[in-house]
Amino acid sequence: MDSKRLIGYILMILAGITFLLYLTFPFLNLPTENKLLIIAGIYLINKVFFYSALYFLGKQIIVKIASYLPSWAERFIFRMLKVQKVTSN
Repeated sequence: MDSKRLIGYILMILAGITFLLYLTFPFLNLPTENKLLIIAGIYLINKVFFYSALYFLGKQIIVKIASYLPSWAERFIFRMLKVQKVTSN
């Protein structure tokens, strides 16, 4: 398995775990000032994990989907993402 894909999957799993923590922390019996700080921290960490995973996995997903788009849209997406078109032999 490609190392970037593996890192992307690990980051997506961590994003899922932090999302579940983000949903459960408001129901825990913590002091109010600590609860808000913890929830805000978990929310920020969740966003970092999620968008990092999208960065690693997104290019691979878009390269596979772009073959179904018109050629001008495909070229624009590849130029914007700075990726090479995958050709099969």
